[in-house]
Amino acid sequence: MAVGLGASEVSRRGLLRGTAGLGLGALAGSLLPAAAKAAPPKFKTVEDGYITIAMSGTMPVTGFKDGQIIGSDAEMIVAIAEKLGLRAKPAVMAWSATIEAIKSGRADIMCGDMGWTKARADAMLLTDAIYYDGNYVTMKKSQPFTGYIAVNDMSGHTVGTGTGYSYVPDIKKIPAIGDVKLYDNVDACVRDVLAGRIDFAVLDSMTVDYMLLQNPTLDLKQVPIKPNTEYPNLSGKGRAVMGMNMENPDLFDAVNAGVKWLWQSKTNAKLLAKNGMTSPDYLVPAATDPRIGVDRDAHGNILGPAAHTPKDYSALFA
Repeated sequence: MAVGLGASEVSRRGLLRGTAGLGLGALAGSLLPAAAKAAPPKFKTVEDGYITIAMSGTMPVTGFKDGQIIGSDAEMIVAIAEKLGLRAKPAVMAWSATIEAIKSGRADIMCGDMGWTKARADAMLLTDAIYYDGNYVTMKKSQPFTGYIAVNDMSGHTVGTGTGYSYVPDIKKIPAIGDVKLYDNVDACVRDVLAGRIDFAVLDSMTVDYMLLQNPTLDLKQVPIKPNTEYPNLSGKGRAVMGMNMENPDLFDAVNAGVKWLWQSKTNAKLLAKNGMTSPDYLVPAATDPRIGVDRDAHGNILGPAAHTPKDYSALFA
């Protein structure tokens, strides 16, 4: 049975609405909402009329197939760009090159399960979180765990994970943990779970989510790990954000207003699920926010090198 990664194709759609046979009064009334709606201002971008996305093209978060931008994070930018009167354009490159592309002004925005860090906050404008990612345990569907699995639930079991993953030391210190096997790739580890050679696997959750989306008949499920402060690397949660150039605060403010709209409209949840990330845990923040005092204050105001008074673009997302 093949359990390798596949690719999905996503089509964008526009809405066309027309009116016919309306009386003058009805027609005038139908035009009022459109007339009252704020028109997008002209934003400064690398290419006029486009927002250029620096991305690695790694699914399920970013991709480009048959002329279409795909992937959860990239599609969120497409949705926001439409509200800003812009079209989205991909700039696919190595992940290591994306930050420099933003800093040098060769791209407008970067994304792709990009975690918030202080170093990145010192180098770029970082949006509010678009979702929260933590670690999940991959297991057979017959395992009894559903909503969450506690760290100590892995005691007495064999666990597989990736060579060099940051949470390997946490796994190894679980009391009475069985054998901990390290793998060089996700496929080999998943095959061992299916074959019963190991009980659990802790891998890149989004990669496994996408694998399960492409192979829905696999006898596997993923369950998020319940937070436990004794195992911060294994059970902690990150914040996925998007990065932008510090010299373009107007575009940033508009995009960040769009991030708020993603949450209000649940568009982020829909695009995550469309690309395999169906767990509600992706939308649950951690108990503490490391951004406070670094690039945000307790009220969400921007601090640090990127500090400025944001312009209000919320009317574009009404």
